[in-house]
Amino acid sequence: MTLENNREINILNSIPKMIILELDINDTIKNHYGDTSNIKIDNNIKLNSLIDKENNEKIQLLKNSSKQIVTVNCFNKEYEVTLKNILNDTYIFYFYDITKYHDVEVQLKQSLSELTCKKEELQALFDLAGNGISILDKNGLFLYANKFFQDMIGYTMNELYSKSCISLSSEEYRESSEVAVEKAIKYGSIQNFRKICITKNGVKLNASMSLSYLKNRNEIIMITSDITNDMKYQEKLKKQVELEVSKRTEQYEVLCHQSRLAAMGEMIDSIAHQWRQPLNSMGIIIQGLKHLSNNNELNSELLKEIEEEIVEKIIYMSQTIDDFSTFFLISKKQEYFNILKSIQDSIRLIDVQLNHNKIKIKTNIQNNINLEVLGFANEFRQVILNIIHNAMTAIVDSDKKDGLINISISSNKNKITIEISDNGTGIKKEYLEKIFNPYFTTKDKGSGIGLYMSKIIIEHHMQGNLTVKNLKSGAIFTIELKQ
Repeated sequence: MTLENNREINILNSIPKMIILELDINDTIKNHYGDTSNIKIDNNIKLNSLIDKENNEKIQLLKNSSKQIVTVNCFNKEYEVTLKNILNDTYIFYFYDITKYHDVEVQLKQSLSELTCKKEELQALFDLAGNGISILDKNGLFLYANKFFQDMIGYTMNELYSKSCISLSSEEYRESSEVAVEKAIKYGSIQNFRKICITKNGVKLNASMSLSYLKNRNEIIMITSDITNDMKYQEKLKKQVELEVSKRTEQYEVLCHQSRLAAMGEMIDSIAHQWRQPLNSMGIIIQGLKHLSNNNELNSELLKEIEEEIVEKIIYMSQTIDDFSTFFLISKKQEYFNILKSIQDSIRLIDVQLNHNKIKIKTNIQNNINLEVLGFANEFRQVILNIIHNAMTAIVDSDKKDGLINISISSNKNKITIEISDNGTGIKKEYLEKIFNPYFTTKDKGSGIGLYMSKIIIEHHMQGNLTVKNLKSGAIFTIELKQ
């Protein structure tokens, strides 16, 4: 290479991320240009004195024209090297610094590997979920269904591609299933839609479904629970209770048993509410990962954020199970417990349902009072949960948009008083004297034993008092306990 003036040399030396080496036929450096400020390169030395054998052999391949470009590691960086043969005895090698791009490539490969692992983990979680989870298009046709749903309905995924949630419904539920899909798209979601599905083997399956519409993807996530055995069990239990109640000597034991089962039924429903949001969110995340992967928008920071969000939801679901498990532990002996903590524990069990129905709870506590009482903590929580659940039902039935439950705790003369009031419709005057009677209920599907057992727990087990009366804005339950 012959340079006629300093201007050309200056231009070559100012090229960023580029080193230019001019070598003779014996690989001796005649001239060097470019970004060599941090590299010691002298003229009249052999190239192999600067570059190790392996990388030098790669460069020699360019001379043989077997390759047009090679990648080498030298001068503590990564370079792409090309060759220009000006004369027979002069070779010009261009070293372009690709270190940054190489690092990015390595990071992308690592991120892709991590993403693949996370995708497998999420897929496993999706398939191992204890409910049928499926993704539908706007017409209800199946785009995907997890293994639980496939096993439940009896169809493989390939078979489900030609099916819809409407076509799998029994004849009498097809129209209402179509309406449910339309409502999910119109309102964003529909909860606990019950119908009968027909499996591949022709078996009728009682199902409870919740649908959530993903507007950006124009798809629907559907969570399906098989409640066939639950309904059979409830029907069987109802007949059993009717038989047992006729035996007066065993009436109390039967009532206690049925009360706990009824509470368990409400708890199962609450668990479904508590889990629905994180499950829906994880389903959305799974779809989002596919979209991000297709558009090459993933990076380690975003992947870490997704991982933290999923772990947070899994921890939340695990804590929910722990809370409900603790709730059903039977207290064997009386012990001192904190009234406020027990109330807060009960509220937390149906907090999602309260929020869903836009019902607020306000708690007022008298200053400097002792909140410790002697009794059965779990049974007391059952009472509080039952009263709050009834208040929530009353507010929902009244179509109030500003539902409110007030809880007031006060103390006077070694007696603590808990008042729970709501702004629902109140209790009809003719029902007030019957409200604590066994099997008396104002609900269409109520058991009529919740308030009866609540009164038994407060007055017989904890030597307190439980009463109810109407206010202008609704009803108020009052619990009095000795301290």
